[in-house]
Amino acid sequence: MAKRKYIRPAKKRYIQYENYEDMSPIRKLERKLDRVNHIMELIRTIVPIALLILNCIILAKIFGLI
Repeated sequence: MAKRKYIRPAKKRYIQYENYEDMSPIRKLERKLDRVNHIMELIRTIVPIALLILNCIILAKIFGLI
């Protein structure tokens, strides 16, 4: 019979959250950007794709394909 390995639970870290009003403006900006990080990544993905499509349309019109 195989011996079971005991896995210790991870240590819990207690984070003391700062008061939002007491933060510096840079820290406030970082917090706001952290909240919208996934939206920014989505925009960073969509904008280049849209620009690529737009460039293809412009090139097609220039060379008379459309």
